[in-house]
Amino acid sequence: MKTSRAFFNEVERRFDAMPFTLRAFEDEKKARMGVVECAKHELLQPFNEKEGQFVAQFKFTVLLMPNGPMRVTSGPFEPDLYKSEMEVQDEELKALLQTFASQKTQKKKKKKASKTAENATSGETLEENEAGD
Repeated sequence: MKTSRAFFNEVERRFDAMPFTLRAFEDEKKARMGVVECAKHELLQPFNEKEGQFVAQFKFTVLLMPNGPMRVTSGPFEPDLYKSEMEVQDEELKALLQTFASQKTQKKKKKKASKTAENATSGETLEENEAGD
């Protein structure tokens, strides 16, 4: 169908591999018709919710910095309040999950080290340089 093809092209252009809602389209009626056709031909996969189950979404903003990802915003999440029926069995994965995503960089004492490097190239010692100051 022409409508389904136009819908699929718009999905690929605007959303690529990300999930989307039909409300994001200009004509929701055509979008609903197009999504049925695309799902029938397995061009799109539905993201169904299970009957009687709760769905939780956690959203936050991450900045990709040179020294690693940095979480900028997040909502109040208390992991002690939520228990999963599943459990990670692999010990390596458990250890990985216990680590933090952000790595804190330690400040190094560059000022004294750079002063020593300058003196080494000029042939002076640190004491001679301080005596001259």
